[in-house]
Amino acid sequence: MFDQMHAAATTLAAYMSPVRFSSRHCALVARLLAAHAPSGLTDDQKRALDRVLARADAVDEVRKERQRVSAPALREPRNAMITAWSALHGALQAVAAVPRELSPAPAEAEALAWTLFPNGIGLASVDAAGLWSMSRMLLERIEEEGLRPRLAAIVNPVNLLAVEAAFATLGIAVGAEGPLVRLPAKRALFEATAAFSFAVAAYARTLAIGVDETEPEDLERFRAALASVDTYKIVGRSRAGLSDEELEERDERDSEPETPDPDAPYVPASDDPIDNPFVTT
Repeated sequence: MFDQMHAAATTLAAYMSPVRFSSRHCALVARLLAAHAPSGLTDDQKRALDRVLARADAVDEVRKERQRVSAPALREPRNAMITAWSALHGALQAVAAVPRELSPAPAEAEALAWTLFPNGIGLASVDAAGLWSMSRMLLERIEEEGLRPRLAAIVNPVNLLAVEAAFATLGIAVGAEGPLVRLPAKRALFEATAAFSFAVAAYARTLAIGVDETEPEDLERFRAALASVDTYKIVGRSRAGLSDEELEERDERDSEPETPDPDAPYVPASDDPIDNPFVTT
């Protein structure tokens, strides 16, 4: 009998201590706990379960704030900005490659390219915020130094219009323009997830109050009500030692494509219709 009670007490204690969850799983864990809650919960147990649900919602609110300003959310406007500058730079280089004896335009194109891009594009390693700042300075220089009409005389004006459109979109994405982007505190996700873990442990403690350690059925009902904790808690040293931000960064790093380098040599597209939908047979 003592061994049975000791084993039951060990099981109860394992659930009543906070465990770590990935922030991605908190909402699901909370809803599974609610779905598998025993019938006839006491008022204290209902309040504890409501607190679990509320804190799971708080975790998702922080995650939504982070997604609005995360690298994946900024990737498309950042790449569009890099592409627009690369197109302008490439257009100037194309004109500069024309033999000088045929036109004075190549010398002008080379001068403009050297003025705006003395070190080439070199934007692949710049983050979205830094790219917005660099683009802002370049556009201001174009206006202040009277380069717009010179550019329009050498390359298609569409190139500069594309740069300005991409800059406006990037400004909204980083929060420099448009509605104010709320930046969550650096530890907000960790704190919200920790609060959720403590709420789950508190709910488990309220369930444990009615468990008779000598009745296997009571212990089984307790474990069934908290089965989602076993399914989604973080186990293993390699992951348990990571912060919530590091866990998410690891998952995102495994799924994110690499940003193309605009300074890389041009590689012609495949002429296979399977790879290139613009090729017809």
